[in-house]
Amino acid sequence: MTGRHRRPASPAWRAVVVVGCWSAVLVAAPHEPVVGVVHDVALFVHLTSLVVGLGAVLLVDWFGMRWLARRATLSDVLRTAEGAHVPIWAGFTGLLASGLFLGAPAAPKAIAVLVVGLNGIYAGLLLSRLSRCAEPPVGLLVRAALAAAISQGAWWTAVVLGYLNSR
Repeated sequence: MTGRHRRPASPAWRAVVVVGCWSAVLVAAPHEPVVGVVHDVALFVHLTSLVVGLGAVLLVDWFGMRWLARRATLSDVLRTAEGAHVPIWAGFTGLLASGLFLGAPAAPKAIAVLVVGLNGIYAGLLLSRLSRCAEPPVGLLVRAALAAAISQGAWWTAVVLGYLNSR
């Protein structure tokens, strides 16, 4: 019996899912965070998801910096990005799910989280295109660098605003 191959969901469908989940959290989250053990568990899951998701993003970007310094090959970067795909999305999903119990986020943080998700979809497309090129065109590499910069900016914006909102 041969393996069954499924065609990946279209980027538009992925964006609908991200926006839908993000919107559901904004609508369903209480205006005030829950208290007690539920809050503590949600906060633990939130922080763990942050470590997993942002940690994987930082790893990919570290390999990108190593490639720029000619200390790694582009294949090394692409393999790292492919391997980090699941932890990045697991972290993002965990942040959304646990955020539901931490109270409605402020608008700027919510927007930063949405940018993380939508940019992640775009970065996945770029990864797929880069993986098919023996010598990627400069324009594709520039778009990948911009996606990495947007990713860093959005993740760190969400982290800082989350920290400030928790105080």
